[in-house]
Amino acid sequence: MRDKNSYTRYEKTRILSARALQIAQGSPVLVKVPKRVTDPLEIAKLEWEAEVIPIDIKPKEQKSN
Repeated sequence: MRDKNSYTRYEKTRILSARALQIAQGSPVLVKVPKRVTDPLEIAKLEWEAEVIPIDIKPKEQKSN
């Protein structure tokens, strides 16, 4: 995964939503989660802050004329 600050807001949204879906479907959580947190999106955000989400986006290649 690249540095979390190098992603656009659209890439960040895509990564968080994909990871939240994985968590909701039973994938193992990669960070320690407080008992009060049960929302998959909030858990994905905790993983984002810890930089442990196992998802990356490959940037599109620039087309040359």
